Amino acid sequence: MLELNQFRNFRSSIKLSTSLSFLLLFATPAAAESKELSELAKARDTNGNGVIEKSEAGGPISANFETIDADKNGTLDGAEISTFFRGSPSPAPAKSGAGLTELSSRAKARDANGNGVIDKLEAGGPISANFETIDKNKNGTLDGAEIRTFFQGGAGPGGRPTGPPASVVIDMVIQETIGQTTPVIGRLVALEAGPIAARIGGAVDEMRVDVGDRVETGDILAVLDRARLELERDRYASILTQRAAQLTSARANLNKTRNGLKRLEGIRKSAAFSQARYDDAVQEVTMQTGSVAVALAQLAQAQNQLKRAERDLTDTEIEAPFPGVVSETHTEVGAYLSVGAQVVTIINDTNLDIEADVPAKRLAGLTPDSIVGVRLDDGSQTTARLRAIVPSENPRTRTRPVRFTPDTSRITKALANNQSVTVLIPVGNARTAITVSKDAIIERAGRMTVFVVQNGTAQPTPVTVGDGSGDRFIIRSGLKPGDQVVIRGNEQLRLGQRLIILDEGNVPSNNRVQD
Repeated sequence: MLELNQFRNFRSSIKLSTSLSFLLLFATPAAAESKELSELAKARDTNGNGVIEKSEAGGPISANFETIDADKNGTLDGAEISTFFRGSPSPAPAKSGAGLTELSSRAKARDANGNGVIDKLEAGGPISANFETIDKNKNGTLDGAEIRTFFQGGAGPGGRPTGPPASVVIDMVIQETIGQTTPVIGRLVALEAGPIAARIGGAVDEMRVDVGDRVETGDILAVLDRARLELERDRYASILTQRAAQLTSARANLNKTRNGLKRLEGIRKSAAFSQARYDDAVQEVTMQTGSVAVALAQLAQAQNQLKRAERDLTDTEIEAPFPGVVSETHTEVGAYLSVGAQVVTIINDTNLDIEADVPAKRLAGLTPDSIVGVRLDDGSQTTARLRAIVPSENPRTRTRPVRFTPDTSRITKALANNQSVTVLIPVGNARTAITVSKDAIIERAGRMTVFVVQNGTAQPTPVTVGDGSGDRFIIRSGLKPGDQVVIRGNEQLRLGQRLIILDEGNVPSNNRVQD
């Protein structure tokens, strides 16, 4: 019995030695001095966020996870692991309300894995857009203190508080090719637009669309009375059957007379042969051949009449020949339409051209496939490609119609036929320049200033502004391509103020965002 106990103690000592070796690999001296994971611990950090999460832990780390997690943030860094395995006293975790490490109720709703912090994949909205700025300790997660510090403004130059952060929209400073242009008023022209007419006459049984309805190619606009045309179709179907029977009978008679003629030809040298009967048989074959030809023609005629009746029946359903919007209706249920009568008018508002009357002296700036700027009446902009210069000059205005094909992929609003647009016709040589959005420029103390985003804060930068180019200014000094500048919410910004970067069009009415 004593030998058995000694063997068990020996085996336990081997296991303990192995575990200690494993633990010491996790607890390297370097890890004890910083929060960085040891090389062995990094191998378990499958998502690469610099800490060990509950799902990544194994062995004694998993069994002692809550004990090792000194700051109770649901993750383990190198310092926590090293402190635990070397027996050093653990730092007291920050309490809610003191260190503000606990997430707010709203932030907890985003903590999908319940580890007490917000991971990159769990972040959304301004937290996602500013994740790296909020993550002060660069551990790849955000605790309550980091989030609150960011949304409360943090500290400005010299450690002075900057107050609440500002919600802003930013834009990029770019280098682009520009040239002098002159504005010319044009209009949008629908390439597919006009009234849709009835192909047959009849009373209107249904109107399936109204003004303002959007339709696609093949959609039914109206239905005419079908009863009379169905009877007409049935009548022609009966005639077709009759003509087919007549053709069968004529062919049978022809075969009969041909057989009789062959019999007479067989006894031509006998005494029973009659030349008169032979001549009559030849005449009969000729007559029956003509009867078959007439029956064939009548059958073809009946087939065509039936096809037309079926086509007329199909045309009782008036279809849209192209997509668009119904701009006008010309009839109503119960009205009788003649062939060619207008039913509705459709405008295809997705297949558009731009037509502008360009002064003849400005045509030199337009070359085949020239790209020009286009400004809509609401201020939004796009481009258009030259399609054709119409060789017809107005003798009073000395202008010629020019057609452009616009790039509608950049336009989110609905467009309309005859809508006014401004076409920017080039009048000079193109050149390269640095430009910034006009909304980024503000005037302070008599100087043009732009707020540049640096490390998540607003830094005012004086600039020298040149000519305008569309909705942008040429920058002569102060900015470089790639700089991010504030274009919304920059009126009340302060030096070093923390920024919450939002998507354009998503700025809250109070200009504030909470975590």
